[in-house]
Amino acid sequence: MKKKYYLLAFAALFSILFFSCKKDKDAPPDMGYNYFPTQQGKYVVYDVDSTFYNSDSINSNTHLAPATTYRFQIKEKVQSIFYDNQNRPTVRLERYIKYHNDTIPYSLIDWTLRDVWVENRTATTAEKVEENVRYIKLAFPVRSNQTWNGNAQNTLDEWDYSYGYFDKQEVIGAATFDSAMQVTQFDDGGNIAIQRKLYIEKYARNVGMVYKQVIDVGSQPPVGWYSLLYGTDSLTNFYNIPILQRVNSGMQYTMTVNSYGSEFP
Repeated sequence: MKKKYYLLAFAALFSILFFSCKKDKDAPPDMGYNYFPTQQGKYVVYDVDSTFYNSDSINSNTHLAPATTYRFQIKEKVQSIFYDNQNRPTVRLERYIKYHNDTIPYSLIDWTLRDVWVENRTATTAEKVEENVRYIKLAFPVRSNQTWNGNAQNTLDEWDYSYGYFDKQEVIGAATFDSAMQVTQFDDGGNIAIQRKLYIEKYARNVGMVYKQVIDVGSQPPVGWYSLLYGTDSLTNFYNIPILQRVNSGMQYTMTVNSYGSEFP
């Protein structure tokens, strides 16, 4: 009787393990599509901080360009889905803006339509058309050591995008995301004395892009001017200063998620 009980228990355990393994085997692979959601009504609001350097008005004493800063909010919303001329589902992405006002909170300012962009999520790519330029933002499946030319669908120079990390818990702005990832679009390494270029974007599952950073600046004194003014070692000293503290051209900006959700139930 005891032997029969053990046989029945073993058979039940084997059945559970067999069907569990079969279920896992039959499950589709996780391609990472939900890093780039396309549901109608989905939206993300970003706080944007930007700085532009006017190289035409460089200070003759410091050789630094005056900086102009702008703060505003951008809302990107999936307004609708249509089919493009390749019969692909295509997102109509409406982008709204609120300009910062020191005396009025954003909550009391109306949104103003600024742009209409489009997006396509295919089996292997997530593509976004920004100001009539198509970029390949993501490549599927999302995995380590994945690289792709983000400019393959436009006429710009080739940039090899790559995943810095994915499925990592991260705090961005005031929000905590269980599964975030970083796409490095371009990084010159920060070892060039006369320029700094860094382009990155971060995405979260079921939200989309939650952070963007662009640093594209230059810093170079006129030939002979700096050494004559400050001595023979002045150029060496100048270049020993971190480049972001001696910028005289270019721009920087960040987009940081403020809120997100859906306008449809």
